[in-house]
Amino acid sequence: MPYRLNNLSERVSVALSRIYSDEFDISVAEWRILATLAEYPHLLAKEIGQQTHMDKVKVSRAVGTLDQKQCLIKEKDLNDSRAIRLALNAKGLTLYENIAHKALEWEKSLLAGLNGQQKKGLYELLGYLDERVSAMTKKG
Repeated sequence: MPYRLNNLSERVSVALSRIYSDEFDISVAEWRILATLAEYPHLLAKEIGQQTHMDKVKVSRAVGTLDQKQCLIKEKDLNDSRAIRLALNAKGLTLYENIAHKALEWEKSLLAGLNGQQKKGLYELLGYLDERVSAMTKKG
C-alpha cells in the first residue's frame, strides 16, 4: 500500500504540475508555497517547510523565485529581527486563485467517475490514514 500511495501521489503531482508549470511558469515547490501562504499567511520559511514537508533549501529557492516574481510580502518577525514572515501580495494571491481554479477543475475531472458517496468515502479514508500516520509517527 505505501508503494501504491506514493506512486499515485507522484503521478497526480506530475500531471497536475503541468497545469501550473505550462500555463503559469510555476514549479511544484512554488505552488506548494503559494497554496500554503494562501491558507496560512505570515509564516516563516521554517514554518512553510514544516507545513509542506519540503527541506529548507527547496523552500528557500522557491521563496526566492516567488520574491523575484514579485508575489510576496516580506516583513520582519516581531519576536526575532533576523526572521522574515512571508505572505502573498495581491499579485501572488491572484496567481494562487487562478491556479487553484484550474487545479479544482482538474480534480473534478479526475474524480468524475465517482459518485457522491464514493468521493465522501475517499476523503474520509484519506483523512483517517493521515491521522493514523501522525499518531504512529508521534509514538515512536
